[in-house]
Amino acid sequence: MTVTKKLDERSRFIISELTKDGRTKYTKMARDLGITPAAVKERVERLIDKGYIKVSALINTQKFFPVTAIVGIEADAEAIKMLTRRFRNCPLVFHMAKTAGMHNLIISVAAEDLNSVDKFLSNHVRNEPGIRHVEVNIGNSPPNPEFCQLKIGHPKLLDSCPCGSRCDECISYLERSCNGCPVTKFYK
Repeated sequence: MTVTKKLDERSRFIISELTKDGRTKYTKMARDLGITPAAVKERVERLIDKGYIKVSALINTQKFFPVTAIVGIEADAEAIKMLTRRFRNCPLVFHMAKTAGMHNLIISVAAEDLNSVDKFLSNHVRNEPGIRHVEVNIGNSPPNPEFCQLKIGHPKLLDSCPCGSRCDECISYLERSCNGCPVTKFYK
């Protein structure tokens, strides 16, 4: 893994302001930095083009998904590879990291209730080959950060759910869907 070169003070300020509010006006940042709004716009575009930032909407998880599960998974390399691929686009997983130590994979899951967490774990984790141990810690939606990036979308605009299921199947057959999937949650 390579470390990205350090950003200058102006770029760090812009990132800090956009992190607080992605709709911060360029004119306000320009005034604070003593540069023109066009210069701020150019810096933001450069930061986006270089892949340093991405501007997007964040969801207040407490409003929609008040339960959070931090799941530690111990499994063989093939199982971790498969789970990583599966959860990369899963709407319920808002954080995932390969780790060393007691677990090889940690995922953070947003859910409507404990039943949703249990169904998610039963359908997508526990029954997979190569899984040796699963440890689950349940809590309230994260107070920090209050807003998280969840992959909520309209199923009619997608060929398939981010998890790979067909959205029309999720909507038509609740028992075959991810219980509480944010993509289909509001369209059932």
